[in-house]
Amino acid sequence: MQHDPKDDSSDSMLARFLSAKSESISDELLRAIIDEHADPIIKKILRSKLRVSLNGRGTQQNQDALELAGDLRASIIATLRALRQTPNQTAIANFSDFVAIKTYSACADYFREKHPQRWRLKSLLRRRLRQNPRFALWQAEDKRWYAGFSGRQETGSEAEAPDASESITHPTDGRLSVAQMKSDEFLGVLFERSGRPIVFDELVRIAADTWHIHDPPSESIDTGDSERDDLFTSSEPRVDLALEQRLFFEQVWIEVCQLPVLQRAALLLNLRDSRDGGMISFLPFLGVASKEELARLLEMPYADFQKLWNELPLDDLRIAQMFGITRQQVINLRKTARERLARRMRKLEEK
Repeated sequence: MQHDPKDDSSDSMLARFLSAKSESISDELLRAIIDEHADPIIKKILRSKLRVSLNGRGTQQNQDALELAGDLRASIIATLRALRQTPNQTAIANFSDFVAIKTYSACADYFREKHPQRWRLKSLLRRRLRQNPRFALWQAEDKRWYAGFSGRQETGSEAEAPDASESITHPTDGRLSVAQMKSDEFLGVLFERSGRPIVFDELVRIAADTWHIHDPPSESIDTGDSERDDLFTSSEPRVDLALEQRLFFEQVWIEVCQLPVLQRAALLLNLRDSRDGGMISFLPFLGVASKEELARLLEMPYADFQKLWNELPLDDLRIAQMFGITRQQVINLRKTARERLARRMRKLEEK
């Protein structure tokens, strides 16, 4: 097939593939698009993100990367053939960006499946860095992502992990180890000790080492929607269980604080686990929020809240009587709160 070499950009080649008059020409163009444009992008990203050679030998992760590359090729080919069959579909505006996005997404899915605990930790740290105005997360000229205090967005360097056994002075709890801190406190102390921004991937490693978050190398992960319930019902001991609960509830607490007070009350005062037991006690137990903070959030005098503590969770009628509303209003308020929290948590997971 003869064509102008100057017209070999991925987008122009894609346009010619979509408008090709014969299947033989379209097949030849499709092979060229994949071999000359898609494959180099896929391999470059996989080598960088998974730190593999893609040479057909080596570690299990290298084998996984080869499978990912094959799956991505097949997916892109299927997408392009579907576009050719139904040209009225939304066109690919930039083929290189399309391939890169699919590959980065595949890498993210791979890490989420293979290293779920590390992935959840990375997601939590990313959210805290973006939500807390004290902190910042940015991409520097060297194309790496850095984390640090806001206003200090210069290129940093990799920092050594602080000793998890080392204690510091805590404003309310006295001496507190780094490993016992909430995520925002941990980040603040780490950035102060470093004195400079930290490569984000290195920050994740430091946090994982400090909080002892390590994924089993060969464990099959298929948590589904029951994962959070398993945190309370599993009898199998796990070193990271308390930390995983705390990280999850920290984010829930942040989002609950944004709810209107009646929604907070309808949700928290009736908070139950899968066995119908009270869950609000997990917040002080895990160091997420004290009883005093809970009382303030519910806009209740601490003495009144303390009297209720051993009665929790309350039924809907009792909550309704406390706030001068109907039982159905309590149910509706809690439903609205849960839906809003679910939307917020999903949105944060996508970031």
